[in-house]
Amino acid sequence: MTLDNDLSPAAASHLHLAVNHFKQWAEAVPVETRSGEWECDYPDWQRLWSAAEQLMETVPVDVWAESAMEDLLYALARDNECEVIADALAKRDSVLMAVASRAAHSAESEAKWQIAVKLGERCGPLAEAEELLVHFAQDANEYVSRRALLALGRARSGKTETYAERAWATGHEYQRIAALWALKDVRSAKLDEYLRWADADAREFLVSNAREIRAE
Repeated sequence: MTLDNDLSPAAASHLHLAVNHFKQWAEAVPVETRSGEWECDYPDWQRLWSAAEQLMETVPVDVWAESAMEDLLYALARDNECEVIADALAKRDSVLMAVASRAAHSAESEAKWQIAVKLGERCGPLAEAEELLVHFAQDANEYVSRRALLALGRARSGKTETYAERAWATGHEYQRIAALWALKDVRSAKLDEYLRWADADAREFLVSNAREIRAE
């Protein structure tokens, strides 16, 4: 993708400057204090949010430069607590789909899980969205794959059972919890069997989630 200079390159420049401003602030934060929600302490989030939305609003996504896409994904990943940029993406399906396609080949895990959530909420069973969710459901990052599985269930995807079974087979407690909720969302005939397996597993959070599902 190349940015057409007739189409408001200022928006891409503004985002790039806003991202660099964040990076400069982050570099000054001692490494030993970078835990939990440390990025929330950034004092100029409004600048970054506004620059990201300006790019989405004023420049067609099919002419974004690769650098603009990378800046948007970087900003999205750092905004993983407030999710303001993710919400802005969700208002623009064509932008969401383009960013999701690029994110699938990105190392920005904090961007990928947010995108997976929005794909499940906004795009439903559309084939392209389902294909991307399947990709994210196989991501090496546990949280990305888990949120993608939940999104497949929310979108009532026909692929949900397959990836729920895959998640269960990992043995990871939270993967198994996601499998239960995804199976519930698609009203799977296999849910009762998995609920029994959850009881047999006996881990606290898995059992409590199984109990909650039965109560609904």
